[in-house]
Amino acid sequence: MQISVGASVSTLRPIRALRGPAVILALGQSNMVDRSGADATAVWPDAVRIFDPSTEEIALPTKNLNWLPSVPGATTDFDSGPGHAIRIFAGLWCAQNPDRLLYVLPAARGGTGFKDEWYADGSGVLYNETVRLLDALLDQLSGAEIVAAVMQNGERDAGQQNACYQWNAIEMIARLRGRYEQDIPFIWGEPGQFSATQSADFARIRAQIRALPTEVPGFACARDQNQSLYDSLPDIGDGLHFDRAGQEALGQMDFDALASLSGPVSLPGVALVWQSAGIPDWNNFDIAAYDLQAGDRLVFLTAAHRSSGNAYPETMEINGESAAILHTSVHEVTTRLALSASTVSLTETPASPLLPVAISWQKQPLGGAISVWRVRGKSVGTPQVSVGTGSMTLTGSESGEMFLLAYGVDTAGEVVFEGGGETVVSGAGNVYATSFASQKVDATGEVVLTPQSTPSHGCGVIGLPLLS
Repeated sequence: MQISVGASVSTLRPIRALRGPAVILALGQSNMVDRSGADATAVWPDAVRIFDPSTEEIALPTKNLNWLPSVPGATTDFDSGPGHAIRIFAGLWCAQNPDRLLYVLPAARGGTGFKDEWYADGSGVLYNETVRLLDALLDQLSGAEIVAAVMQNGERDAGQQNACYQWNAIEMIARLRGRYEQDIPFIWGEPGQFSATQSADFARIRAQIRALPTEVPGFACARDQNQSLYDSLPDIGDGLHFDRAGQEALGQMDFDALASLSGPVSLPGVALVWQSAGIPDWNNFDIAAYDLQAGDRLVFLTAAHRSSGNAYPETMEINGESAAILHTSVHEVTTRLALSASTVSLTETPASPLLPVAISWQKQPLGGAISVWRVRGKSVGTPQVSVGTGSMTLTGSESGEMFLLAYGVDTAGEVVFEGGGETVVSGAGNVYATSFASQKVDATGEVVLTPQSTPSHGCGVIGLPLLS
C-alpha cells in the first residue's frame, strides 16, 4: 500500500507563535510504541531530542526508542519500539518551526489502558510515572512549553469493556493541563480497522473517542483528518498493530490534527458529563467536565449495593456547594440495592474543569455506579425507580425526555440491558460484575429496560424526567 507522507506541510497554517523549548508527549500503548519493527533507514530531524525514560536524561533519538519502563502494577508486553508515527509528527513540526529544539517524552507502554494503568486520579501507575518523568524533563528546560500531547490507545480498554473511557480521557486531559498550567493541545488516535478490532467493544471505544472533540476544547482526532485513509491503514499481519506505512500515515494525520484543533465547546442543554462504575474512593473524588457555567444544575444519580445496610448518600458536596438529596431508596432483591438522586445549582462558574466531590454514605457501597448530568434551561421532575430481576419500567414525562441510570448485580458476569437507548457495559466491580446504562432517552410513553440475562442479585433503574 502506497501512502504519501509529508506532502501537505506547506498548506498548513501556523499553529501559533511559540517561544522557548518545545515538548511533545507521546502517550498510550503498543500502537504508540510501534510494533512495526526497527528500520535502519529511519531518520529523525536534527532538532529533536528524546528524554529517555530509562536513564532520565536528554539524548539524541535512536532507531529503537526506549519507552516507559516497567512499573509495579502495570500490565506490559514490551517497552521499546521505533515510534515511526511520532518521528513523522516531530519532523513535520520541526519543518514548521525551524528555529526551535523539540523534546519528546516517549510515555507509552504496550498492553495498557485506562482501567488499570492510566487512571489520572492518583491510582494509575503509568499516569503517575509519566508526570514524574515530565516534571524531571521540565526541570531541565527553563520556560518550556508542552506544544502537543499525542495519544494512541484503546485496544486494552476495548478488551476490558471500559464504558467510562471517554470520561477517563477527559479527566486525564484536565489534570495534565491543570498540573502544568498550560492549555496543552491533545491529539487522539483510535484503534485501526483490523481483523482483531471488529467487535462491539471496539465500536464502543471508537464512539467514545470520536465524541471527545465536542466535549473538550483544544482536542482533535487523527482519524477526522482523513477517515477513509485511516480506516484502510494496513497492519503488520497480527490484526492489531499498524505497519510501518500505517505508522507514518498516522504521524501525518496527527500533525494535520494539530492544525485543526477545536475551540471552545458548547454542550447541549442536557448532557451526560461524567460517569463511572467502581470508584477507588467513594467518599472523595473529582469529576472532569468542560462547559460548566454559573446557574447550571448538576444532577447525580447513584446506584450501589451491599449485602446489608443502605448504600446511598446522606450528604453530598460538589465544588464546595452542598447538594440537595432528591431521593434515596433501598430495595430488597437478593441483595440490598440503593438508588439515589441529588442535585446542586452552581452559583459560580468553576475555575477548573475538575470539580471535587465529597460524599458521606449511609453505608459504604461494595460496588456501584454514578452518572452526572448537566441541565441548563430546564428543570427536573420527580425521580422514578423500578427494581427487580426482570424488565423494569419508567413512565415518560410531558416533555418526552428522561435520563436514567440502570445497574445490575450478577456473580456470573456483566448484566446487559436492552431498551432505553445505547447500552454501555462495565467490567467486574468490587464484589460482583456490574453493568449500567446511562443516557437521555425519548420517553413519550414508557421506558422499558430488560436484562439480557436474569441477574443473580437483581437490578434497578432510577430516572428523572425533564420538564420544559
